[in-house]
Amino acid sequence: MTIINSEPMGRSSLFNRQQVLSDALELFWSRGFYACSLKQLEEATEMHPGSLYYHFRNKEQLFLCILEHYLEWQLQPRIDKYLAYNPSLLDLRRFFTSGYRHGQDASYRNCCFLVNTSNELHLLPSEASELVQKGIQMLRHGFIDFMGKYTEPDKNSSAAIDPEVIASELLNLYMSIQLMAKINPNQHALDKQVRQSLDNLFPLLPRQSPP
Repeated sequence: MTIINSEPMGRSSLFNRQQVLSDALELFWSRGFYACSLKQLEEATEMHPGSLYYHFRNKEQLFLCILEHYLEWQLQPRIDKYLAYNPSLLDLRRFFTSGYRHGQDASYRNCCFLVNTSNELHLLPSEASELVQKGIQMLRHGFIDFMGKYTEPDKNSSAAIDPEVIASELLNLYMSIQLMAKINPNQHALDKQVRQSLDNLFPLLPRQSPP
């Protein structure tokens, strides 16, 4: 899979690539790939048409760069924050709830960009499917890593459960919660669904509510 991520030698860049990708991500996230026009992208990134084409070739390549940017700079840091480094069950619940706890001005973020993208794969280059699969594997490995730490011997009474099976259940729950948040972003209802689902998987889940 080849994604344009650097400029040809001999021509200097006068733009902040990370900022451009971040700005374009917000637009694609809120409108979707198909509904985003080049004019809107130019306005969001403050780039002229020639510069946009020079740096990213076309809208499809720009989207691929943005999807990769999202996986590296947003999804993976969330996984690391909540599922790595000796996490607790409360951290696990916060991983789910942090995915849809956004204000009305950013309600489009209630459904993660990865799930949004999966709904438009038929409109995107084949590389997008590879990146979506990469994101799904990042989530799966994050849940497996969490389970490996949570089920350490003598750490809790759930040590006999199969980490791989529970990790798959957690991945399915994450994807379904994201879709629910997109259709009906009611935080109270989503919190309740997350709590009930995790209570079924982990009866010892703490009862305090996440912030």
